[in-house]
Amino acid sequence: MKSIIRIVLLSLGLTTLCTAEDTKKTYIIGLIGDSTVASTYGWGPAFAEQFNDQAKVLNYAKNGATLDSLSKKLDELIKLKPDFVLIQFGHNDMKRYDANAYSRKLKDYVARVKKSGAKPIVLSSVTRRVFDHNGKISPQIFHNDRTLPAFAKAARAVAIDAVVPFIDLNSISIEHHNAIGPEASAAYNFDKDDRTHFSPKGAKAIADIILMELKTAVPELAPCLKR
Repeated sequence: MKSIIRIVLLSLGLTTLCTAEDTKKTYIIGLIGDSTVASTYGWGPAFAEQFNDQAKVLNYAKNGATLDSLSKKLDELIKLKPDFVLIQFGHNDMKRYDANAYSRKLKDYVARVKKSGAKPIVLSSVTRRVFDHNGKISPQIFHNDRTLPAFAKAARAVAIDAVVPFIDLNSISIEHHNAIGPEASAAYNFDKDDRTHFSPKGAKAIADIILMELKTAVPELAPCLKR
């Protein structure tokens, strides 16, 4: 009799353990953006490496991408039913249209992600590492008035209006590089003269900054991080 009771209790214990294991929440995290996010020399791969087996990162970013050019890729990503989609555009968009057009296109991305049931997370663009004579970041200007900080303001407004998380990566990365200076920042360059894309060291540093912000912006993802 005692043996039967022991077997039953063990069985119940195993059932409880399996149920807890089966119901452990896992997440799919989508990334979409330009080359500063993409797998070639963006921060995306370093970001993905920091997650444990409770999360899978799908990187749909592409070199040279704009919000226009990756619209169909967003549809492909949405079909995979991600829980979260991090959206970071601006570097190439600012060469083609102004902040108002960028805002409209970004709103469309956010609306489509929300409609799919996923949670959009808007990021402003990571800064280019161009310094002035005082050793401080000097934002590049395209077509007289287009700068990444101006596009960052537009991204913030879109996120606020849509009530979705926003990570001001532009401002945070500017502060970071102003703090460490041009010499240390040069170690982030993909090659000697590339002040936009990342070496492995640069990609990890930017990914760490994003993950630190993500813990606050989306706390439910914190258990999915390795540290």
